[in-house]
Amino acid sequence: MELGSEYNLSLTDLTVKENNIFRYLSGYQNVYYFDSGRSALKDVVKGFAEDDEVLLPEFICESVTNCFEGATIKFYKLHQDFTIDFEDLKSKCSSCTKIIFLMHYFGALQPKEDLQKLKQLASDRNVVIIEDTTHSIFSKTSTVGDYMVCSIRKWLPIPKGGVLYYNTNKFYLNAPTYVQSKDNERSYGMVLKDLSFTRNLDVNSVYREIFAQCEERLDQQKDIYMLSDFSRFIASCVDIGQLQYLRKRNYGLLAQRLLHERFTPVMQIHAEETPLVYLLRVRERNILRAYLMDYNIYSAVHWPFDGIQAESRRFAAQNAEELISLPIDQRYDEAHINYLADVLAGYGR
Repeated sequence: MELGSEYNLSLTDLTVKENNIFRYLSGYQNVYYFDSGRSALKDVVKGFAEDDEVLLPEFICESVTNCFEGATIKFYKLHQDFTIDFEDLKSKCSSCTKIIFLMHYFGALQPKEDLQKLKQLASDRNVVIIEDTTHSIFSKTSTVGDYMVCSIRKWLPIPKGGVLYYNTNKFYLNAPTYVQSKDNERSYGMVLKDLSFTRNLDVNSVYREIFAQCEERLDQQKDIYMLSDFSRFIASCVDIGQLQYLRKRNYGLLAQRLLHERFTPVMQIHAEETPLVYLLRVRERNILRAYLMDYNIYSAVHWPFDGIQAESRRFAAQNAEELISLPIDQRYDEAHINYLADVLAGYGR
């Protein structure tokens, strides 16, 4: 049994579902599908000038920071539960601030009170809110953002995928006219991974090498592309309601199994929210991660610290050393979750 890491893809199971991602976001006036979340974000901020200022949360992936090349970046603080330190944010919002970047974490939405204060601040200062819904799109499509960007590859078994959606066009963006991505190589690895499960083929090293090469190529990519037809088709084959149900069920099952163990989730996920992962904070994180790998459980870490403005981002540095996320996504049934819980229960014993 294997849990975590990249999605596998069974070509025989692909049938178009009515309640797919395209219908889920159909209520927005402008919805554009890109090859990645970072391409979607680059399209929004491509007109940024060097004297323009953006406020980013201190805990953020380097791929987001890199999209604001040339801009002046300020980081605002977060509390230990990933909620916004609003007073710190407010103190750093100046006359040069053009964008406040809002992030929800791991499926949990920022508190409504903070969101309302943020909305009022942005209105008073004439600042645009870019809302990153990569972790929260299936909890709520948006809260107070003017533009929403999301990497849908975190949720769906597609080789590439991101989306930009909004109603009011404050930046006067033109509809994107970039060429479609032709890079579907990650899907080769996804199919091989599925064959390793279903046909017992010894191709683990092959698909892992494909995944590594694809990730490296994405990190080096400068151009912006639209979503490929193949990724669009696969995305249309995922029922969003079923995805939400299974993730909530698996999260609840794992939480119940770990109730009397040492593994308490870092944050509370409410019943109406769809979890991305089961997030833990562990002092000796890498030891636990290696232990899980011995049992074919592959957990992610969030995120390697880029070192930018390190003195004012100690929370980000701490998270890079201590956070680990356990897979609870729609691939798994009760047997998988029980296996994960059993392995965790044996840690250190």
